[in-house]
Amino acid sequence: MAEERRLVLRYNPGQFTFRHFNHGASDTQLYNLARQLNSFQEDEVAQIVKIRTILFG
Repeated sequence: MAEERRLVLRYNPGQFTFRHFNHGASDTQLYNLARQLNSFQEDEVAQIVKIRTILFG
């Protein structure tokens, strides 16, 4: 069983997805990372989402 995590910053319209980050990071650390990444954007982020996918097989 493999697991994949993604951090998604959603805007109106559009989104940025990040897959290559420290997977041991806590939810708070990921939120802080998303806020820091957003500080480089003109638009305010509408949603910060952590997606966890588990692959069976």
